[in-house]
Amino acid sequence: MKKLLTLFITIMATVTMMAQMTTSSISGIVTDENDHFLQGATVTATDVSTSTPYHAVVDVNGVYRLQNLRPGGPYTVTFHMIGYETQTVNNIKLSLGENKIINVTMFVDAINLMEVTISAETPSANLSQGSATAISSEQITTLPSVTRSINDVIALSPYAANTSNGLAIGGGNYRQSYVTIDGASFHNAYGIGSNLPAGGTPISLESLESVSISVAPFDVRQSGFTGGSVNAVTKSGTNQFHVSLYDYYKGNAFVGTHFGHKDENGQYPDNLMLGKARQNTLGLAIGGPIVKNKLFYYVNFEFENKEESGQMRYARK
Repeated sequence: MKKLLTLFITIMATVTMMAQMTTSSISGIVTDENDHFLQGATVTATDVSTSTPYHAVVDVNGVYRLQNLRPGGPYTVTFHMIGYETQTVNNIKLSLGENKIINVTMFVDAINLMEVTISAETPSANLSQGSATAISSEQITTLPSVTRSINDVIALSPYAANTSNGLAIGGGNYRQSYVTIDGASFHNAYGIGSNLPAGGTPISLESLESVSISVAPFDVRQSGFTGGSVNAVTKSGTNQFHVSLYDYYKGNAFVGTHFGHKDENGQYPDNLMLGKARQNTLGLAIGGPIVKNKLFYYVNFEFENKEESGQMRYARK
């Protein structure tokens, strides 16, 4: 009985881990000016928006690894070792599932321990993702979307395409992709309706922090799909109080009704008869600190009021 229970727990844990990338990481090599590895140097990455620190120690090969970092940022990464100048790299932003490579050379400080601040953009090296597309919250915010659907975000990937059978990634159909939001499954495995629940809008676009679309990832933690792996994470609160109020509206007022060529009086001879239709999406998002630097909150409310016309065609007599 114990063996069966252990097997069941193992299977459930394996299924839970499939295609659930919800974090990012930073790694690299720390050396001195003579290219010697600085074993024992400490590395601290601080999320500026929440003041949350992440720590790592350089190993015997000069390598450090900062795992399970929240996507987004910006981060400030500090390198410290007694007898060497402290170095700081600012404005590091992480995409979902990204492994940012930051290699640093530290110099001997023979007189005093002065702090050296380096402000520069570091090259991104997604060594664990393979064929993947990372989409940030800034891109999602500026994305023109009529349907307000995650499908519009996924379509930013060059491997994705809208087909008559739904959104296809990497040549597969929508049932072959695996979609998770904060690790929870949102894909349509049975092919009933659209490729995502709620008509492609299982969650508000306003709440998305980062989205990653992988087709052929090298990371063994992503599996269980033959089309694409879509991983998304939602926003969290920061030390700054933030309120976002938005409204998206579309209706007949934005639809043209004239067609054909103008007559001698400058009028269109034909007009389209439009049924009564409108769609209004109103949303409110609030985030901020409960306990500064420790506990945060983020809530999003979205309401959709939709009115569609009925049958406007008549049966032939």
